[in-house]
Amino acid sequence: MATITLRCERCTGEIVIDDSQEYGVCTSCKTKILIKPDTIVQNFEKLEKHVYGHEGKDVDELVADGNNLLKLGDEKKANVKFAQAITVSPSSWNAWLGYAKTGGDRTGYISCVPAFRKANSAAADDAQALATFSEMVRFLPDRTLGEAFIGAYQIASPQKRHEMFDLVVGVIGCDDSEIAQLATDLCPDDWRTWFAQAKIRQIRVRWCKLEGNLITGKKLQKDALDVLKIFIRAYQLAKRESGDAMNCVLSYIAAMTNDNSYATFTRELNASISREG
Repeated sequence: MATITLRCERCTGEIVIDDSQEYGVCTSCKTKILIKPDTIVQNFEKLEKHVYGHEGKDVDELVADGNNLLKLGDEKKANVKFAQAITVSPSSWNAWLGYAKTGGDRTGYISCVPAFRKANSAAADDAQALATFSEMVRFLPDRTLGEAFIGAYQIASPQKRHEMFDLVVGVIGCDDSEIAQLATDLCPDDWRTWFAQAKIRQIRVRWCKLEGNLITGKKLQKDALDVLKIFIRAYQLAKRESGDAMNCVLSYIAAMTNDNSYATFTRELNASISREG
């Protein structure tokens, strides 16, 4: 049987019970307290609840346990807590959201998808629906791409939000280029979507060469030229949004410039950016 420590209600100090087992004295404030039998029972039940599994815990306590385990970096045990919370309250949005963001039933790389659908169905208001969507896009491969999806979701109508949720949940686990193309279709004026497209396609321009002659002039091969246009579009939209967005694109291009395998491409890209002004 577990050892029970009684605490003073006035200062939370430890209570030492005297030989009569009827009174206790607080070791901190020296208050004398009558020890009632039900006090010991209540303290034992509280201890048992928090030490032995989920027996007796309500959904809020289990969700709190799960979130605390996440803070400690133990996603697997957090997932178990959220699953227990769902058992206690199958309609709890908090429980389903926690279960989804820790991988759902963890049977595969897209096992979170059904759990996110459940969380979205359990959402009680727009704030919970947005929180569900925001957690879901974290499973996409590119952070800036996720930000674009969230931005589009925030300004969408309720009907469009439902459509967007279904679209995004449908591409989790798909090829990166498919996801980026969907983002560009949904958010054609967001620099992040074009930037994601550019980063995904940049592998096509490694060791690329110029083609042509002295009469027609030399230029990048068609595939490389297509990628350059995507980078330029990302730069234009980022520049229009803010200095920070523009610098994000430029710093990425600068890193590419330091890689000799992209030398020909980045020379043409930087020249194009210079012409943009």
